[in-house]
Amino acid sequence: MSQFKTHKRVPTIVATALAALLVLTGCSTDDSGNSESTAADATDSAADESSGDENSQQQSGESLLPEAEGTTQYPLVLDTWAGETTLEERPERVAIIGFNSNLDVMESLDAVPVYALTEDPWPWRSEEFVESIEHVDTATRGDDIQFETIASTQPDLIIASNFIFEEADYERLAAIAPVLESPEQMSGDQVDWRETSRAVGEALDLSTVAEETITAAEKEITQIAKSHPEFAGKTITVGNDYGAEWGLSYYTVAGGTAEHAMTEYLGFAPNPQAENFVDEDVVSDENLGMLDGDALVIIYADEETREAREAMPLFQSIPAVADGRYVGLTFDEDNPTVLANNDGEEIEGANAVWVLRRGESAISLPWALDVVANNWLADIDFS
Repeated sequence: MSQFKTHKRVPTIVATALAALLVLTGCSTDDSGNSESTAADATDSAADESSGDENSQQQSGESLLPEAEGTTQYPLVLDTWAGETTLEERPERVAIIGFNSNLDVMESLDAVPVYALTEDPWPWRSEEFVESIEHVDTATRGDDIQFETIASTQPDLIIASNFIFEEADYERLAAIAPVLESPEQMSGDQVDWRETSRAVGEALDLSTVAEETITAAEKEITQIAKSHPEFAGKTITVGNDYGAEWGLSYYTVAGGTAEHAMTEYLGFAPNPQAENFVDEDVVSDENLGMLDGDALVIIYADEETREAREAMPLFQSIPAVADGRYVGLTFDEDNPTVLANNDGEEIEGANAVWVLRRGESAISLPWALDVVANNWLADIDFS
């Protein structure tokens, strides 16, 4: 499969709208704040705190990872956008921060972290895996990094791929343990899930397993595409309407993960309109016609947003809308795992929206593509 672009496109809508998406997909935040103490102080105080933690004592002398393959040579230099850190030996206690895809990698490798953030149940994740994590923080990825709590779990590796945005945060984490971050900063919808899997696999001396998980995921994806030959050569647009404050975001921009999922995985043809939204993904009212494709899927923040958008004459005149090749999906505030379709019926798969934005992994992507192909697009006639 071909690699997609990795240029540094940072849409202006993402910084604010991403927060809204996290809420819509069930990721609430709490009031926990970020300590102002130094990383060294955090490590010292956390070590005292953890000394009375019975569970931590039980786990500290045990490996939570599968047997090493013997292919990774240590010391291993971890090259990140913020600098280099070195793994002197194979890590045994791994802390995970950031988006679900980082934790997904650990699950796919059957490697249990000692620290992870609170996550609402993702439909592709094993409850047993979550229950085996030594410390699940009550903070979420919307909160400040919990340096002291991370240090209290005594990790010897911190996986934070595509999540650290400030050098100061990187330095504080690196004072606790070596940090695995992306080699370069890039927009979240430009990250290749396979490269993250490979980087974690190498760090944990599980490269063979990592490749096996990638291959297995790609086989699942191929089977989904084979089941839908009607997608071949057709174009599709996926958008997310956040409402009047933030506007409508063109999800399937050229070079992004959502477009890659539609074209390289499901077999759709690239939509020529997608090139217009590389630098700015907000679709203004006068440019609503650029949403057109053989299929158009818009995800709405709420029913009010949907009604306002669908009432616009310019929106109604989009060929895909006028010809019945349009699917509107609306988040349910009371149940963030479901979406309401054109007929007002609840359908599963709300978390697929997040996967297409920046949640791709070996276990989430096959699930999300199955939802898109067999759920979102079930009623569209591509003939």
